[in-house]
Order: sequence, then structure tokens, then C-alpha cells
Amino acid sequence: MKIGDYKQHKTREIVEDAISQLCAVGFTPDGAAALLVTQGIIRIKDRQKRKDLAAFVAQEAEDTIN
Repeated sequence: MKIGDYKQHKTREIVEDAISQLCAVGFTPDGAAALLVTQGIIRIKDRQKRKDLAAFVAQEAEDTIN
């Protein structure tokens, strides 16, 4: 397994675990994911990175394929 693949897999595991734990305390899966997005974005210190991430999230929200 390549380093990038390993990191992707571990990251996915961490996020899925966090969502599972949040659901265990009463959040819906969508609510848990939204909370992670919100908590993540407020922790980004660099203003441009926050703007770039916000633009990405807005673009994904408009994606009609998913």
C-alpha cells in the first residue's frame, strides 16, 4: 500500500469513527458530518484556506450528480 493510500484509508476510518460516535450521542449522520465540517473550518487559521474550502463545499453542494 502506498503512503497516500494508507493516509486516505486512515483518514476515512477516523472520519467514519467520529461520525459514528456523534450518532451515538444523538446526531443524524448528516448532522454529524455537518458538525465535523463546521468544527473543521473554524479551526483553519489561514483566511485564504478557509475561503478556498468554503468555495469547494459550495461547489459540492451544487453538484447535481451526487
